[in-house]
Amino acid sequence: MKHRGVLLAALAAAFLLLPALRLPSAAQPAPGRLIFAPIGAMVGIAVTARGTNLAPATRFALVWHSARAHWNVGDGKFNGILGPDATRTLASGTSDAQGTLALHFSVPEDFGYIHDVELQPDGGTVAAHQGFTIIPHLTVAPASGPLGTPITITMTGDGYRFYQLNWHLMYDGAQTGWLSAITTHGTARVTIPATGAIGMHTLQALEGPTAPYLNEQQSPNYQPLIPTVIAGSFKIVPGTPHLPGSVKLQTLPRVHSPGAATANTAMPSFGADFRSGVVGSTIALSGHGFTPHTAIAIAWETVVGDDISGNGFALQQRPLTSATSDGAGAFSVRVRTPDDLGGDHRIIAQERGQPATTTAAITYTITPSVGAIAPAGVLRPGEEITIHVKGASWTETGNIYTVDVDDAYFGYACGFFSQGDVTMRIRAPGGSGWHFIDLYPAIYNGKILGPGLPPQGSDVNGSYFLLPMLNVIDHPAERMPAFHFAIRVR
Repeated sequence: MKHRGVLLAALAAAFLLLPALRLPSAAQPAPGRLIFAPIGAMVGIAVTARGTNLAPATRFALVWHSARAHWNVGDGKFNGILGPDATRTLASGTSDAQGTLALHFSVPEDFGYIHDVELQPDGGTVAAHQGFTIIPHLTVAPASGPLGTPITITMTGDGYRFYQLNWHLMYDGAQTGWLSAITTHGTARVTIPATGAIGMHTLQALEGPTAPYLNEQQSPNYQPLIPTVIAGSFKIVPGTPHLPGSVKLQTLPRVHSPGAATANTAMPSFGADFRSGVVGSTIALSGHGFTPHTAIAIAWETVVGDDISGNGFALQQRPLTSATSDGAGAFSVRVRTPDDLGGDHRIIAQERGQPATTTAAITYTITPSVGAIAPAGVLRPGEEITIHVKGASWTETGNIYTVDVDDAYFGYACGFFSQGDVTMRIRAPGGSGWHFIDLYPAIYNGKILGPGLPPQGSDVNGSYFLLPMLNVIDHPAERMPAFHFAIRVR
């Protein structure tokens, strides 16, 4: 009994000390909670966000975190992706007396995968946060049509991190290219021709860093809400085939100059009617403010070299044309766009034998073009086909074009050593009837750096290099069009 009394006294003393330990009390509210219904969805789906354990009668904003993703390019190099944080408010409302709140929003058109979402009071810190998953989705339109019908494939919820942006489009099991959506903020919209026999055809997109990855559930990047494959279908029906228009109409539109050169007593000025064009297109050059009755040398600046020898690239000036200023110090002359590398070039006007103070220059961009496929007419199975491209660039992003034959990736060609002039030779397919050849820009080489990777980048080679970029408006750096042809085999 004596020992029992000592034990009870000790327990009583310990109990008296409990308030000093600052254990949680009913008066201290638990951290706020945020719950979504559903917890993940495709773009455009309605979602309810419920907050609990919040401060009562308080205004809250539902803040969505994403990224201002963009390609990391410069000096002709490709360095992956940059993805600085970006936020937006999806909805706002006031909590009730019990500290609960219900808000409603539609899934925004944004990059796919997990986004952090926060409840933030006015002027306060984060009260609750939760992850929400944008689920990638694929649509195909129209659902049917004759051979060659342009099929528009729209993918929403494409990601921007390394293991999330590589979705490979397959047509009847053949790899057509990849769906990228960095500059188009998570939505890729591409058009391919309907190829093959009359009947149903399957289109599917599969995730994968270097190639379609078929057991994504075993990947370290696996997320349960993200499908391993998204698919659609198209039915080819009898009818007159849809054939591509003239390739000459498939080039980029020329960029008009804001104005011709203007008189300036202090410095010479130099202008052109266009700031871009394909090889062979005409340019009207004009100058003002030069010394009257003086010979003007006009030079074309280009890039020479390669990335194979180790000597790199250098700028080089070549004579383009010449002119003589009139009594007012003005001149005008017409030239053709040189047969040279695609991309930006300087055109420089300078009085002969005079210092650089008498120099004026503009920047002119050569855009890609393709001549007609040769030979023309109906081809024999296996007959050689020649495809001639002008205006390939020297950069890692503009150097190559890739080729699809009947929506199946065939190969690529580059223009490093030929100053942008590319000749490809392939053989006509064996099946009789119409066949479709498509040229898409791509990324030749570079560093794979960006969100989701260590600072030194990835050691995975070829992830999105050398593959057709079907969403051509998302191509890094240079604007490069796709080109579409049809050939008939007997």
